[in-house]
Amino acid sequence: MTWKLALINVKKRWQDYAVLMMGLVVSVAIFYMFQTLSLNTTFLQEAIPTVSIVGFIFQIGSVMLGLLTIVYIFYANSFLLSMRKKEYGMYMMFGAKKSKIKQMMTIETLSIGGLALLIGIFVGAGFAAIMSRVLMKMLELKTNAYSAFSIKAILLTIVFFTILFIFTAIVNNSKFSKTKLLQLLNEEGTSEKYRPNKFKIIGLTLLSVILLGIGYWVIMNLAKIGQMGLVIAMLTITFGTFAFYQALFPLAVNLLKNSNVAQKKLRIFTLSQLSFKANSISRVLAMITMMLALSLGAITVGFGFNNEKESSVNFYPYDVVSNNPTPELIKEINSLPGVDEKVIYHIKEVGDNTYYLYDELKAHPMLVDESKVDNHTIQLNDSSAVTWVPYTNIEQGGVYTYDNVSDNLLMNAFENLDNPYKSFTVNPVYHVLSQADFDQVDAPVLDKHVVRLSSFKDGLSQLKAINNLEVERSDVESFNTSSKYNLYSMMSGMMSGFMFMGAFLGVAFLAMLASCLMFKILSGAHADKVRYEMLNKMGVRKSLLIKSMVQEIGVLFIVPGLLGTAHVLFGLQMFKDLLTDPYANLWLPFVLFAVVYVIYYLFTVVLYKNIVLKDKH
Repeated sequence: MTWKLALINVKKRWQDYAVLMMGLVVSVAIFYMFQTLSLNTTFLQEAIPTVSIVGFIFQIGSVMLGLLTIVYIFYANSFLLSMRKKEYGMYMMFGAKKSKIKQMMTIETLSIGGLALLIGIFVGAGFAAIMSRVLMKMLELKTNAYSAFSIKAILLTIVFFTILFIFTAIVNNSKFSKTKLLQLLNEEGTSEKYRPNKFKIIGLTLLSVILLGIGYWVIMNLAKIGQMGLVIAMLTITFGTFAFYQALFPLAVNLLKNSNVAQKKLRIFTLSQLSFKANSISRVLAMITMMLALSLGAITVGFGFNNEKESSVNFYPYDVVSNNPTPELIKEINSLPGVDEKVIYHIKEVGDNTYYLYDELKAHPMLVDESKVDNHTIQLNDSSAVTWVPYTNIEQGGVYTYDNVSDNLLMNAFENLDNPYKSFTVNPVYHVLSQADFDQVDAPVLDKHVVRLSSFKDGLSQLKAINNLEVERSDVESFNTSSKYNLYSMMSGMMSGFMFMGAFLGVAFLAMLASCLMFKILSGAHADKVRYEMLNKMGVRKSLLIKSMVQEIGVLFIVPGLLGTAHVLFGLQMFKDLLTDPYANLWLPFVLFAVVYVIYYLFTVVLYKNIVLKDKH
């Protein structure tokens, strides 16, 4: 009988449970997708061979998503429990025992969870298949190593979420056991009262401003402070955010409530609605703000890393360096589009010694980074655009090694001309000779073809062919070569993987957090229903009531969104040493964030409206 009643309740309230299940399906699907990616080791080795930690990173992402799912489920259950408290109280009035009601609640939770788990795994497999194709297209891979269906991933997903659903059922039953019958029947009549304490508000306001200021300052000066700065920034910004909401949000609402602004239309009602929930909602908003900053930060940094694969190649002046190219290589070199410069140097090699002709280096000087000419030091440039200038400070008959040359810039210029498909030379020696001295060196003459393109990306297909031909005739493994194309390929794999992970983990976080906020708002909808019904009976137009709820929910979405965005904009300073320009193409992740956020906002408004303005007939 209990099973039948529980299933009837699920069927009767399928619209409410569908909202909960939708969030669970998304969580299960993305969790499963991350598991398949992290457990497909063969695929990861082919896709991103230089980053062995990527599988572990996906596992960390899965754990973080799981923890967020716990928060989501508790807020969702809070909404469903608040919706049915009166119903459970009526059951008890008619003689139902709490043990039977708890059993019914457990059946409902596990039924919804089991169905969401089943659907989520199938949806996750679909996501995984689509995302693997997207990732392989990004990496320009052709492999059959990836499998969207993984028995290990399915088992891990089932075990994790089964434990989670059972734990949720136990917590719900414990919470229900502590609730008295009168509380169940009169829950809707209670509201929070705001009793401002002037000294507490002033103290918390100053504390929040100081903590946030310290946190932002530390992030801006992270290079000087070091790793300890990350801990300081995390603690100060987190506690500063909670203090900000605890002090300013309730205060701001009450100040507006008592001002002339509140006297127009239903603004006094809207502000009163926010005032009723000020203290409890402030803690939730603080949590949502911090997690929103993390999710938006993950998306932004993911896209930022993807931009690096384009800028990283700018640190090599030559697109092609080929020693004694074969006819096949010459054919590919000649087919390169947009050639800016093509030079053939005649060199000789004896062990670690490389011999150049002075006249050729004078006619076609080696290139160096203009920004490093003044101080002659090799360091990362802050700009993705590198200006290469000729280096002419060489002498005929000069012998250059790291032992006798203080100018590292010159040695770097020579190394840029080295054959990228040979083993690394620890202490190379470069000779610049006249034609007569060059002829005296007992070694065959080699033709070194050097090419610079106007656009590296436009010649990717030809550069890939050149790279493959060079690797075939070389005794060095592909990933050990130092060619510009190989650097781009490795960076592309690594950065595309980070973008893929950051974007989808960020979107998953964002979806779950927006769901948490949605359910927190909806959990108070049944208590608000009485107030809306009262205004409706007084003759207030329905359009004004809808406008009031749109504004109320809008405030609850906009405030954490704005503060979370501020956290992200300052937080990107942490990546100045890792990313050439952490603020490049910032609009793209922010548009993605806005689209997802607005969808959840509109969805929340519709659900809230259907609860508080639902016609009785």
